[in-house]
Amino acid sequence: MNKFEFISHLLENRKMNSVQKERFLKLASKEIGLDRPSNEELWEEIEKIKQQLKIKDKGSEIIKVENSSSKLKGKQKEVHEPNPKHVADFMSLFNQREGLKYLTHDYDENTEFDIDEFLLSAHEVFEKETKKLNIPTSLWRIVAQFAFDSERTEWTSISEDYKKSMPITMGWATKELKDWSKQNYLHPIRNEAHKKIIDDFKRITRIESTNLEKLIDATIESNFKNEIEKFEIKKIDLSKADFYSHVGFLKIAFEIIFEEIKKHSDSSEKKKITIEYKRATSDDGYFLRKILITHHKSFPSKELGVILVEFKEKGNIGKIRKKLEGYCHWSVETMIDDVPTKINILKEKKTPEHEIIKCEDEELPKGFTHILTFYYK
Repeated sequence: MNKFEFISHLLENRKMNSVQKERFLKLASKEIGLDRPSNEELWEEIEKIKQQLKIKDKGSEIIKVENSSSKLKGKQKEVHEPNPKHVADFMSLFNQREGLKYLTHDYDENTEFDIDEFLLSAHEVFEKETKKLNIPTSLWRIVAQFAFDSERTEWTSISEDYKKSMPITMGWATKELKDWSKQNYLHPIRNEAHKKIIDDFKRITRIESTNLEKLIDATIESNFKNEIEKFEIKKIDLSKADFYSHVGFLKIAFEIIFEEIKKHSDSSEKKKITIEYKRATSDDGYFLRKILITHHKSFPSKELGVILVEFKEKGNIGKIRKKLEGYCHWSVETMIDDVPTKINILKEKKTPEHEIIKCEDEELPKGFTHILTFYYK
């Protein structure tokens, strides 16, 4: 068996992963003196084997990813109307091994972790899926900056107590994180400092368990301050929460909703607020995650036509719309001129702008209720 046959035989061994094959090529080159001038023919044969076995030239591929990511400051995803269901589809990739799972989960395969190979694969998935799905530009950018930006472009998370925003300048593609992973052949989540960056990303893109109540409490505290004791606030099933969103934008939307509630709490009977979390399933296979915020005994005094015009873009409703658009659907239910009415502000195209609620007397709206509907897969 000559040198070429020996190298070929080992590279065709299916038990060797791409990392091991790359190491073997380096060792073989060093051991038998395979410099290109004197062994050009043998090098050409090795290159053919690499192509057949789909061993990529990772150096050039990584440069390609980093070059595209370094332009994030000026780059915008092609703008389409964002779709909350597409957010669920996209974020479900973070639970799929062949998707983006290992950006937020420890590596559980039976091979050493190769960060360069993983980021190339993750970038391919990201590019392919974001071309198909209409997700908000803000979500596209935060994932791109966290996962693929090597130039430390600042992205924003939220603090663990949900009280303030946090500027972050590290991510998967930054030098110190990649160097540590390469030196140790481990997922960066095994490093406490790098795990914190991953947790920062998860906290700004996902609400789980008790975090919804933390977010609500932080928002109520900042809005009501010393007046909080004057209100009766009931919270129902918030600990069951699990959905994806831009949590920073969601907090701003909550702040504006509670600002409106506070503004219209001009009598003792309007000092009751209920915040409820509900789960259901849609006809098209999505899990529905609903947040209902009810300001009891509060009803609009204007007629439906005027309300519909004002709800388009005007005032605080317009501000809430801009923060929630693409992440969830949003409706309000209340009594307008003694008629139980639902106004669909952020909705699917086939959903009417407003509708009469058909219900028994005991089920009539008890005040002004915001319904935020998120989707999950």
